[in-house]
Amino acid sequence: MSSRRFVVPTLVATVLLLASCSPAEFARAQTAEDRPDSVVDGSAGKVDVATLRYVGMADEYDVYFARGSDDGATLCLSLVLDAVWQSTDCERDYVSVRISDSASVQAEINHRGGEVRDMISDNVWISRK
Repeated sequence: MSSRRFVVPTLVATVLLLASCSPAEFARAQTAEDRPDSVVDGSAGKVDVATLRYVGMADEYDVYFARGSDDGATLCLSLVLDAVWQSTDCERDYVSVRISDSASVQAEINHRGGEVRDMISDNVWISRK
């Protein structure tokens, strides 16, 4: 038997698995709007700048989503207020950043359908208490 029979299906399965675990926000090309200097400078090397994407507004904050610079499974959320960087938080697979006493911005690799969420992009939402 040829070892190629086993290698090719394994490679195809691996590629499909990796593609299914990648947030949709990273599928589009990065634009200048996705990479503000305030976030690049303020995040102090926490984020992989090539994956940085603007995803929308959460209350008065502009929200940016990225992968962590040290690990492809780490997700990061950065908040900007009036063009000034406020914070960047990173966690593996799921990240949450408080924006007020009663709300936070959250992101995870795989959004689970059926949950009621105030979505601001495919994998980022606002959670309110």
